[in-house]
Amino acid sequence: MEQNYIRIAGKFILRRRIGGGSFGEIFLGYKLDTSEEVAIKLENVNCKFPQVIGEAKMLKILSGPGVPKVHWYGTEGSFNIMVMELLGTSLEEQLKKCEGPMSLKSVIMIGDQIYQRIEYIHNKSYIHRDIKPDNFMLGTGKRTNKVYIIDFGLAKKYRDPKTRQHIPFRDNRTLTGTARYASVNSHMGIEQSRRDDVEAIFYVMLYLIKEGLPWQGLTGKNKQEKYHQIMEMKMNMTPDALCRGLPPEFPTLLNYIKSLRFEDTPDYEYLRKTITQMARHDKIKLDNVFDWDLEEPESPGVPTVSSTGSLKKPRRTKKRKASLKRRESKEIKSGEVVSKEPETKLVNLGKPSVEAESPEVEPGSPQEPEEIQEPNEPQEAEEPSTSRSNVNYPEFQDRQRILEELQKGVYRVKTQGTSREPQNAQCLVF
Repeated sequence: MEQNYIRIAGKFILRRRIGGGSFGEIFLGYKLDTSEEVAIKLENVNCKFPQVIGEAKMLKILSGPGVPKVHWYGTEGSFNIMVMELLGTSLEEQLKKCEGPMSLKSVIMIGDQIYQRIEYIHNKSYIHRDIKPDNFMLGTGKRTNKVYIIDFGLAKKYRDPKTRQHIPFRDNRTLTGTARYASVNSHMGIEQSRRDDVEAIFYVMLYLIKEGLPWQGLTGKNKQEKYHQIMEMKMNMTPDALCRGLPPEFPTLLNYIKSLRFEDTPDYEYLRKTITQMARHDKIKLDNVFDWDLEEPESPGVPTVSSTGSLKKPRRTKKRKASLKRRESKEIKSGEVVSKEPETKLVNLGKPSVEAESPEVEPGSPQEPEEIQEPNEPQEAEEPSTSRSNVNYPEFQDRQRILEELQKGVYRVKTQGTSREPQNAQCLVF
């Protein structure tokens, strides 16, 4: 039954949809020669702002620790395609699985890794500009304790890689990123730099340990009014008030971040030492064992040991449901995300295959084109064939013919749906 799945670039098999959003659909697949599972991102070539090819080039440039590996990218049929390393759940998804907020131990270890990731990105002369829990993923298999940074659709150069000349200070800029985690300077319309990524990471840590932020749930007549209310609350709340109930290192960290000037290089070592110092004060062992690593099914009424070493009560279904309902209600009311994905979109399936050529512009910022230089790396050699490679898979560009044999017309892609295995062996059902 498996032999008729769609093949991409002659080396990867497309299997089933596992996610999607306003910038494309993500499918589970595997390498034909090694059976290694991969993630395959598809985007219609006729979409208003193509991003997949630009994102793939960006990932190639930023290739390194904590950045997903790109196996292949190009254009086949009517789709821009990127095949990349398969990752696990995001920090946002992981928070929903926890019993309330994450423990201090988990937040310390996550924050330490995230600041390592952003230091690496900044050293590559880029800023991320969309820091949020959804854009940090855990690995799979033996890498479940490793945090990856993803989604560079809004990333931008903040300096020239050769001369190290910093971009000039500008104001009257529109808010870029997600309002909930955006820095105060970003709200004020100031050009973003490294300090803004660092401040956004602090808000992510605060969100994980408190299971929310004070400015969630604010309402306004429109987005501009809502964003202004969020900015005012961020400006008026003192670090001590914002971090009430948390170790003193939290307000210390925020005070340092707010002291950074536009072109300043953040002291990443100081940021990480301040975070890990909390573990020494509370006698927390940083052993890369997170809250979810200790979760096992338990009998009702039997307590378990939390990651901080204290007893934790067993899960209570009603409490968990109420917590999730409150969070969903806050997100619906607040609506801080700048870009919202459409419910449905049509997919054109009839164009012939072409080579991967795309204007080298800044991903996700059609208003501000910026050249992206792809690193000079040797092309990946064709993998040797194995017994699995000898199966006759239909090529991706033959998809239209396959679909026409089963049903006339164009399929509609649903961005919200279940990711079940295809029920028809002759094609991939979206």
